[in-house]
Order: sequence, then C-alpha cells, then structure tokens
Amino acid sequence: MAEHEPILRSLDLFSLETLEFPAVIEMLRGFLSGPISVPLLERVGPHTDLQKIQRDLDLAREAREYLREGTRPGLASLPEPSALLDKLRVEGLTLAAPEILALVEVARAALDVYRTFAQKDAPDPATPHLAELAGGIPDFRALVADLVGKINPDGTVDSSASPELGRVRRHIERAKVEIQSSLERVMQRFSKDSVLQDAVVTIRNDRFVIPVRAEEKRRVQGVVHAASSSGATVYIEPLETLVLNNELVELQDREFAEVQRLLGEFTRQLCDHRDHLKRAAEILAEIDWAFARGTFAGQFDCTTPELIQNRTICLKGVRHPLLIMALSGGNSRVIHLSLELKPPKRTLIISGPNTGGKTVALKTIGIVALMAQAGIPVPAEEVKLPLFTRVLADIGDQQSIAASLSTFSAHVTNIAAMAQAAGPNDLVLLDEIGATTEPNEGAALAVAILEHFRRRGAITVVTTHHSRLKAYAAETAEAVNAAMEFDEATLRPTYRLLVGLPGKSSALEVAARLGLEASIVEKARSLLDPVDAEAAALVAGLHQQRAEMDRQREALELQRQEQENRRAEWERQFQLDRRARLRELDSRLESTLKQYAKEWQQSLEELRRQSAPAKAVARGERIASNLVRAARAEWDAQVLEALGDAAAAPHPAPAPRLAVGQRVQIRNVSTPGVVSALLDDGQVEVEMGRLKMRVGKDEITQVTPGGVAAPMPAAKSSYQSEAPAELNVIGTTAEEAREQVDKFLDQAFLAGRARVRVIHGHGKGILRKALHEMFADHPHVEKFYPATPQEGGSGATIVELAN
Repeated sequence: MAEHEPILRSLDLFSLETLEFPAVIEMLRGFLSGPISVPLLERVGPHTDLQKIQRDLDLAREAREYLREGTRPGLASLPEPSALLDKLRVEGLTLAAPEILALVEVARAALDVYRTFAQKDAPDPATPHLAELAGGIPDFRALVADLVGKINPDGTVDSSASPELGRVRRHIERAKVEIQSSLERVMQRFSKDSVLQDAVVTIRNDRFVIPVRAEEKRRVQGVVHAASSSGATVYIEPLETLVLNNELVELQDREFAEVQRLLGEFTRQLCDHRDHLKRAAEILAEIDWAFARGTFAGQFDCTTPELIQNRTICLKGVRHPLLIMALSGGNSRVIHLSLELKPPKRTLIISGPNTGGKTVALKTIGIVALMAQAGIPVPAEEVKLPLFTRVLADIGDQQSIAASLSTFSAHVTNIAAMAQAAGPNDLVLLDEIGATTEPNEGAALAVAILEHFRRRGAITVVTTHHSRLKAYAAETAEAVNAAMEFDEATLRPTYRLLVGLPGKSSALEVAARLGLEASIVEKARSLLDPVDAEAAALVAGLHQQRAEMDRQREALELQRQEQENRRAEWERQFQLDRRARLRELDSRLESTLKQYAKEWQQSLEELRRQSAPAKAVARGERIASNLVRAARAEWDAQVLEALGDAAAAPHPAPAPRLAVGQRVQIRNVSTPGVVSALLDDGQVEVEMGRLKMRVGKDEITQVTPGGVAAPMPAAKSSYQSEAPAELNVIGTTAEEAREQVDKFLDQAFLAGRARVRVIHGHGKGILRKALHEMFADHPHVEKFYPATPQEGGSGATIVELAN
C-alpha cells in the first residue's frame, strides 16, 4: 500500500478541487472574526477521525445555539501570534511595545473566553463542548493584572508602568516648560529688532531652538543647529537654554533606558508564558472557527450531519452552499436535493435531460460528504451518511493540451487511478461515464467500470445518457435508477431527483423548444431505432404514472390539511363559545351576589334599628363577606375546571324531558345541578350548591337516569370535603377558642354541614362556658348540646347548624 500513497494523496487533492471544497472553505473565511483563526482554516479538510468530526460538529451546533441569545466572543482585533511567539524563542530578544501589546491582548481575550464558558459553578448544559474547550485555557489572571494598561493602544509605554518612568516623565515635562519659558523671554527681547524670522519655538536635532534671520544670527549668542533650505533662516539654541536642553536630553535618555528595561521585563514575563500563550491562541482559533461555522449554519439554515454505522445515504432538502451564494439576491432559487440509498443498493445511476441538474446533484452529494467529514454543518433539512475513507470524483472536462490528453483520455486516466484506489468504504462520483467516445463502446466500458466498483464494495453515483446503463441498474440488485424530472408541459427540467425511475434524455423535445426546425426534429424521430423508441415510450409512461401519483398524493395532502384546518376552526369556535358562556354565567353570579349583599345589608340595618348587639351585627357582616368570598372561590374553581376540559364540542342532541328535582348537567359547566323550577319562557332554574342559575332548556345536556333526584346534601358544595366535621380547641385561651370556632362554623355552614363537634375538654369549664355563650348568639347555630359519652361527653359540644 505504501507505493500507492502518492497516488492516493493526489487523488484526494484532485477530488477536493473537482468538488470545489476549497471554494467552500474560502466562502467560510468570510465568517471568521479575524486573523487569529486563519491558519486553522487553512488546515481544515475532510478526515476519518469520527470522534473529532463529532466534536467539531457539536462545537458548531453549540455555537449556533449560543448565538440565538448571546453575542459572539470578541476576537476580531486579535493578531495571529505565531510569529511573535517564535520571536520569544530568541534568547535576549526584546519585543517592541506593539508586539507586547498584541500578546497581552491574546491573554486578555483568552481570560474573557474562559470566564464566559468555563468559569461557572456548573457547566451550561447547552454548551458542554465549548465549556470543555475553553476550560483548557491556562490561567492568565496574574499576567493580565501585571501587563494590562502598561502599553497604550498607540504602542507607547504608559507612565504608570513603573514609578521611575512616571518620575522621569514628570521631570521632562517640567524641563520642557522651563525651556519654553526661557525661549519666550529671549524671543520677547529680540522681537522689536526684527532679529527673528518668526516668533515660534521649534525643535531641531532634538533641541529646542528659535528661528533667526540669517543676517542677524551674530546678535543671538548660542549654538546653530540647522538652516532652512533657502538659507534665509538659521535655527539657534540660545545660551540661556543650553544647560536646560542638556538636562532635558539627559532626562530623555533616562526615559529611554527605563522604557527598554520595562520592555525587557515584559518580554521575559511573556516568555515565561510562551507555551501557555501558544495553547491559548490555538483554543481561541478553535472557538472562533466554531462560531464561524455556527454563524454560517444560522445564515444558511444548516443541519448537523449524522454519521451512521450502516451504509445508508439519506439526504433531505440539501442545497449546494456555493449555489446559495451565487443565486443570493437574484430571482433564481436553489433546488433542494433529496435521495435515499439503502443497502443492498450501493450504485445510483442518474439520467435525464441536458441542463437538468445531473452534474449539480453529483457535486452536491460529494460536497455534503466532504463538509460532513470536515465538521461543517450542511445546508439541508436532514443528512445521514456513512463515514467514507475517501471521496473520489471525476467530474467535468479534464482535457489537457500540454499533456496531450483528449477529454476521453483524461477521464480514463483519472478513472484508472480511482479504480486502483477505491475500497469498500469509499464514495465514487462519475459524471457522464462512457461519454465522449463511440456510444456502444462507451456504454460497454461504463458497465465494466461500474461492475469493478461494485465488486470493490464502493458506493457509486454516476450520471449518464446511455440506455444500457439504465438497463444495468434495472437488472442489478445492488443498483438503482434515478431521474432528473422533466416537465412535459413546459418542456423544461424541474431539477427534482426521482429515485427508482430511469430518466429521459428528452433531446428532441429540448431541441424543439430551443427553436430547431420542426421538420428536422420529426426526421430525427423517424430515424430512432424502434427498440430505443419503445424504451423511451416506456420510460415516458413510467414518468406519467409517477407524475399522476404525485398529483394524487398532493391532492390527498391538501384534503388532509383542509380537514385539519376545519377541525382547528371548530375547536377554536367551541372554545370561544365556551368562554362566552362562562363570562355570561360569571356576570349572572355577580348580579346575584350583589342582590344577596343588598338584602343582607338591609337585614343588618334592621338589626341596628332594633338595637341588636354590636357583636352580632359585626358577626353578620363577617358572615356576609365570607359567603360572598366563598361563592366566588367556588365559582372560580368551576370556571378553571371547565376551561381546562379539552373535550371537543358536543354534537347537538334532542332536548331532554325535564322535571323539578331532576339531577342535570349544564353545557360547559362541570358541576351537576338540580332543577328547582320550570319557567314559562323556556328557561330552567337550576341549583348548584347554594348557587342558582337560569339557563335555556337547550343548555341541558344530560338528565341523570332515575328521574327525581334525592335531596341535595351531595350537591351542596364542593367545599364539604374540605371543611372538617370537628374542631379541637383544648389548650387555647377563651378568646382564641372563640375566634377559631367562629371561623370553623363559617366554613362548616358554607360547606353545607348539618352537624359538627367542638372538643373543648373538661378542665374548669371556662372554655365550655365561653363557647356555649357564643353558640347561643351565633347566627349559624340552630341548637347545641353536650356530646354523648361515645363522642366525648361533657368534654365536647355537638352543634347543629341552621339550614
């Protein structure tokens, strides 16, 4: 196998170029943040490490999900640091300030990414692979704390980098101010004598000077540092500032020395972290590449391809990414490719008209396989593929004048190398196999080539116009035909792949559509071999049957959708009707409660006029409030229960025969009731617990079998099961006991209980006396008496409640 390695590598590179994989990678370059991930992109390619492929796909998927709510890590300004890291290998070399700043920015970005994805109490379940990748970033906290802010964005060392640098720079500023003031005094002295060319201070040879007219230079004592190009001006450093300028130069030398010392120190710190910085840069590049693929997946509506164990190819709604880019912004749309190839089928023979999309389909299958095995999401609805050892493709015209190769020779040369290399885990793609030569020999050669790849166990997809290859697909168990659909009505291709049917070349139809004279087309038809004409007619009939089946399926799907829409509309209308009814009933409840409240207030006013005890009046007000509150609570519970009922709207049924006392069910109300009155206007009065409501007879959906219902204890209230039948107040004070028992009696009355027991114990009889006094005046109490010995004797009191 070793002697074949150069052939295999050249085949792989040739196939990548043929399937335009480098163009896809170049397109993805535009999704990178910046230079830091460019070297990684240049190494991206399909491979067979399933674990790494799955990890790369998971990273891209997590990045896409993260971008739905989060923002992409800010890596755009980071340089590619490999050259700077290599310079750190040179012993004694000091990096320039901008170079140090670049590496510090890498460290700071790495720290930010670590804090975003990895520094959490628990890893985000949505981004476990990103967290794992970011978790490999070394700890740069100390380095960043030491160096961030020491280099300014303009590449200068900040004065805060060291106390000595700050001190020297303050001295420099003071020296400059002194020199400036001294020169201004000199200029003021000479300003009236026309000695100065201009009243400005400038710098020559790093010294502060003044411009003096050449003919007046002897009047200014000092050092001449330069002259203008015309010779009219000389630049003189007056003697008054000579010492100050010397001091300034000395200070600037000290500043330079301190800056160099600091740069050397910073370089040594970075050198100590060189390996960590290299690892961090690699991780940042991986994360940027993951987010590039995630962004691409979001914009191109991609799916994560699934690499499966069996040798099945399942593609749904696949689109070629380069076609998407080429056709974006135009009126054309990218055709979606769908196909399924399951064992034992492993050879797919695609036929159909010219310009019908056969070659595009072939390239799409190939690029999907390459992208999947490079860890790149695919523009598709679903992609399932086996893991291929290599993808071998012969597509297009490889004619070479320099190599003295014709089109046919170039194809055969390439296929010969593929035939030698192909194995059972390879994908072979051949475009127009057996073309560009004598048809019979070309077809025979094509069949032999397919047989060779079939015996090798490779999955093979070919395009052809040869009828003999269509027959081969029909006769071979491992092969299947596929057709690029052609619309007979418009005489145009639809670009839809139909697996299971041979394609029609439709050459004569296309020629007629393109304007070839009709007599020529008819003459061509007459010259067709009868066998070929019969085969073409058979294929045409199969396509018509397929088209009819597709139309019927679409019609059935349309009917199903219409029925689903009608069902949804019925359900919506039913919900609207039910809620409207509940709102109406709620309004009736509020009206009834207001009426009861009015009557109760009148009764309380009557008690006040009769000088009833204030305690009794207050208890009455409290009871009225409790009654209203309990009625609303019960009603709300019934409304919630009714709204939660998902039953479909009932079908109309004959109105039941009604009689007073019958147990009935009201539409859209879950609690049953009892008919209390039959009214003249077609209305029925129904009692539900302590509530009464009027409804139409058509609202009664069910009458309980058995005729007249028994008295209503079971229907009194849904609170009965919640209100206790006894209360124990032993251990409480008299006031606490009265408060608890008062509340207990309110609940029991609302629940419709007829009899309750209050346990107060024997003791000194204080609780019993206080409670009996309360029972004597309590509006809910009909009568009370000591319990029987079996129920507690004198330690408990039985209370019968008013009806």
